[in-house]
Amino acid sequence: MTKKHFSFITLLISLAIVVFLYPKLQNPTALKAFVSQWGLLSIFIDLVIVMILALFPVIPFVLMAGINTILYGWIGGFLLSLCGSLLGASLGFWLARTLGQAWAQPKMSKLGKWGSLLRGNSFSVVLLSRLIPVLPSAAVNYAAGLSLMTFPSFLLATLLGKIPMIVWESWVGHDLWRISHHPRRLLLALAIGVLVFGSVGLYWYFTKKFPKKPRLL
Repeated sequence: MTKKHFSFITLLISLAIVVFLYPKLQNPTALKAFVSQWGLLSIFIDLVIVMILALFPVIPFVLMAGINTILYGWIGGFLLSLCGSLLGASLGFWLARTLGQAWAQPKMSKLGKWGSLLRGNSFSVVLLSRLIPVLPSAAVNYAAGLSLMTFPSFLLATLLGKIPMIVWESWVGHDLWRISHHPRRLLLALAIGVLVFGSVGLYWYFTKKFPKKPRLL
């Protein structure tokens, strides 16, 4: 079996899981009940769901991050969300690299100018993209897989960017689930997210729109 065949089978299995779980993914309460019913296997089931959401983001990841913090605590939920996101990003990168243009190129169109930027300093593009919530994370995975970027570089940039983002998403998701208990804390989390991640987005926008001119010696 070639790598392309194996990748294609992996993609079909992932899609089948999404179709199976789709009704529950549209009902976060049902999703939480589904994950928690498996006992010790719930961690593995949860990890698979987080990985699949990295490929097919059919619900906002913040909801899944919130479920993880409620079920496994702040540290355990964060680590589970982070590991699942890294595994999912790695899987998306690998699928794009092995299946190539035929399947992954349509996903790159969602990036607009970001797709072309990956031909430049890919590390900084991937790192900053992880800190901009409105940018489709799955599309970045596919675009990076199609670029000349090495996997270790991609994984490091993803890790550095995902850590602060998942900390914030875990906070927002947890308080969103329990909004009646922490309404003010949720507003604080949202305000911090707008300030911090909005600043990253503005920085990236203006540095690309108004690049520094090289100094003349």
